[in-house]
Amino acid sequence: MKTVKVKEVEIGRGIPKICIPITGTTREEILLDVEEILKQKPDLAEWRADCYKEGENGEKVLEMLKTITDRLGQIPLLFTFRTAKEGGSRQISFEDYVKLLNLAAAAGLTDLVDVEVFFQKTSTPKLVKQLQDQGVKVVASNHHFEGTPSRTELVEILENLRESGADILKMAVMPKNFQDLLRLMEVTQEGREKYERPLITMSMGKIGFLSRICGEITGSAVTFAAGRNASAPGQGGAEPMRNILNSIHEILKDT
Repeated sequence: MKTVKVKEVEIGRGIPKICIPITGTTREEILLDVEEILKQKPDLAEWRADCYKEGENGEKVLEMLKTITDRLGQIPLLFTFRTAKEGGSRQISFEDYVKLLNLAAAAGLTDLVDVEVFFQKTSTPKLVKQLQDQGVKVVASNHHFEGTPSRTELVEILENLRESGADILKMAVMPKNFQDLLRLMEVTQEGREKYERPLITMSMGKIGFLSRICGEITGSAVTFAAGRNASAPGQGGAEPMRNILNSIHEILKDT
């Protein structure tokens, strides 16, 4: 499988990488989030720009993005504006969404950019290509906070993510029972064999926690952990997550 390298982090090889989101609503809260990230030393950080109260103001976003990047140093950054439809903090027009993502990519202040493939599906490949041409890696994403799609639908979603041309494919779902969790994990394992790029999948909440720690087995290349606050149900702290992931890795080496 082709891996994706951002700074010194290789996504898709070895132990799943840990990413901590930045979810502050103000500059002060964001800086506190960044300080927590520096303490926990994850592999990646994600800025959830939709949580920022100035998240639709391009100038303010760039100012904040520069501050975040400067403080993170060598920790790679994923820029995300999660829309309300997929569990984010606010609505935005597709036109403004495209402008904001391109602005972040063009500034050279982020390593990866998240694109919601189903926001305007027919226009997504063009947007992905625009972002890649500006030197960033693209994470094609889809989120289901109300449930877990059927097996057929999960496979179809991954196909749509792949067809976008993105570098990494990400899918998050909410389980209602253990069978939902197992279905996602099975589809993830099959996807690892089928697709030539890293996958990130997760089943949220307590039921889905197992999906966050067994990525080395199923093929999910990144897991999200909580910093000062969690950005989705079921996120654990980075340190205990790292201990679990390392333990699993050591066990797998000996089997």
